[in-house]
Amino acid sequence: MNNIVALLAAQYFEQVDPPNLSLPDGPTLISPAIQNAIFSSMFNEDTASPLPPVSYQTRVLKIIIARIEESISDPEEDEILDSLLEKWTTLLSTPKSSALEQAQKLTYLKYTAPSPATTKVSSESTGRRTIITSENRSLILASGTTGFRTWEAALHLGTFLSTTSIGKSLVAGKRVIELGAGTGFLSFLCAKHLRADNTLVTDRDPTLLEQIDDCIGKNGLEKTRIRTGIWEWGLPLQVPSFAVEDEDVAKREPIEFDIALGADLIYDADIVPLLVSTIRNLFDNYSLKEFVISATVRNEDTFRTFLDTCGKFLSFTRVGSQ
Repeated sequence: MNNIVALLAAQYFEQVDPPNLSLPDGPTLISPAIQNAIFSSMFNEDTASPLPPVSYQTRVLKIIIARIEESISDPEEDEILDSLLEKWTTLLSTPKSSALEQAQKLTYLKYTAPSPATTKVSSESTGRRTIITSENRSLILASGTTGFRTWEAALHLGTFLSTTSIGKSLVAGKRVIELGAGTGFLSFLCAKHLRADNTLVTDRDPTLLEQIDDCIGKNGLEKTRIRTGIWEWGLPLQVPSFAVEDEDVAKREPIEFDIALGADLIYDADIVPLLVSTIRNLFDNYSLKEFVISATVRNEDTFRTFLDTCGKFLSFTRVGSQ
């Protein structure tokens, strides 16, 4: 796929606001090959899935068609591909949800995980490393949770794990647990692309875990390698064991982890004691070796309270301080 179209498609499946998409210029869009690549990679249900909501597709295709029309200088030589026009007609005739319904509805987003700039061409780097989540990027808080969207801290941690040798070594071949997983973005990244041995995805909200369970299948993952479990911080961890051939052995095997991940967990001073208690529980009772947390520091005092409390029983390094 043309690099220009690949970038546009990656942003499109992440449902970037249409005015902010990296659209090719008009002369480039006139090319039949570019138009065909756009249709195949962004609007053809047979070759691109899961597609964004109809309303979003309509907004994006309207901009693309308008830009092509503005750049046509010779109608006999330049034209809009029939497949794009047919898709446009179909979208216009498809019933659309109300603005209120769209604001509350979850949709599938497809993220493209970054690769190291120094990565040589290989079977892993020639294809896009995608992750599918179920979320609503306009929802900040719903049903008492902020977990219905992937926040910037998770994306930054995903970039660190994907693009640095240190980050990749933290996960490859390791037993991973994610706390407060929300959409499960980080867990899917570890299980699908970073070669984690197994991954346990935890959150306190059953609805979020139902969405994650659905997306395990959407990402083509097996539940022998990635599982979900409810964990109310401060209470014992109660989750199913990973499948092994001997069920009796599974019951006797202790649950252990090598590394824990968390993103945007420190947003309220009231939850700091419960979070720290849970982290300490992991180190004391589950053989945890490392905990990596990514945070948007919204309140420096709250974050400092978290660091000071953790510092009483473990050593830590703060990366990216400003």
